[in-house]
Amino acid sequence: MDFALVLLLALLIGLTLGAVGGGGSILAVPVLVGVAGLSVTDATTASLIVVGSASAIGLVAALRSGRVELGTGVAFGLAGVGGAAVGTMLNRGLDEGVLLLSFAALMAFVGAKMLHGLVATRPAAAVTGGERGALSLSRDPLGSGTGDTDPGVAGSGACVPTAAGSLGGPGAQDPTGDRPGSRGLDAATVARILGAGTVVGFLTGLFGVGGGFVIVPALMFLLGLEIRSATATSLLVIALNSAVALVMRADFGSVDWAVVAPFTALAVVGVLFGRGVADRVPARALTAALTVLVVAMAAWTAVQGIGALR
Repeated sequence: MDFALVLLLALLIGLTLGAVGGGGSILAVPVLVGVAGLSVTDATTASLIVVGSASAIGLVAALRSGRVELGTGVAFGLAGVGGAAVGTMLNRGLDEGVLLLSFAALMAFVGAKMLHGLVATRPAAAVTGGERGALSLSRDPLGSGTGDTDPGVAGSGACVPTAAGSLGGPGAQDPTGDRPGSRGLDAATVARILGAGTVVGFLTGLFGVGGGFVIVPALMFLLGLEIRSATATSLLVIALNSAVALVMRADFGSVDWAVVAPFTALAVVGVLFGRGVADRVPARALTAALTVLVVAMAAWTAVQGIGALR
C-alpha cells in the first residue's frame, strides 16, 4: 500500500466534496479498497466514518446558519433506520465481488445523473463553485443529485435559484410568504418521505454513502424546502444514518485505524479548504471533472468486482 497516495486521495476527496457539494465521498470506498487494500466490508465501514465526520462538522456550521429543519431532519433520519439495518446485514452477507459490482452500478447511476444535470442546465453565465451545483439541482432536482451533500453549503451566502425558480438567499421564502418547508403533510407525502428515508438508510448501510442525491430533492419537492435549507437539513439526516449504520457494525476491531483516522482527518481538512476553492472555480467545471472521475472509478470498480468473482 502506498500510504502517501492514500492520504493524498483522501485530501482530494475532501476537496471535491467541499468544492462541488456532492459525489466526492462516493469515491472513498474504491480508494480504500483498490489503493489502501481494505476489504469491501471494512472499506464501507471506514467510509461511514468519513461521511459521518464530514457531515457532523458541516452540521455545526449549518445549525448556526438557522437553516436546519431539526424536526424534519430527525424524522427523515429515523425513517431510514430500518433501511440501514437491512443494508448493513446485506453488506455482511454479500460476496465482495457482488458488493463491488453493485457499488460500481451505484457510481455509474450517480455519474449519469450528474451528467444529465450538466447537460440540462447549461447556465448562460458562469456560476461559481461556491454555489455548489445548486443551480442544476434546483432546475432538475431528480436528475442532478450528486451524492453526499457538502458541509459548507449551508453557510454559503450566495443567492441561488430555489425550486420555484426565484432567487433565494438566507431566509428566502416561498411564494405564499411562509417559511421554506411549510408545505402541509398528507398521507401520500408522508409515505413518500418514509420511502425515501428507507432508501437512503439502505444505501448508507450497504455502501457507506450518505445518499444526499436522494435526500435533497426529497426535502425540496416533498416538503417545499429551498435548496440551502434542504442541503443543511440533509447533513443531519446523513449524520444520523451514518451513526446508526456504525452502531450496527459494532465490531470496530475490524477498522484499520492507522489508515482510517488520518484518511478521515485529511478528508475533513479537504472539505474545509474546498469551500475556498469553490468560491474561485466555476461550479460546472468542478462538477464536470467530478463526473468524469466518478464514471472512471465506476468502471475501475466494476473491473475489480469481476476479478473478485473469479
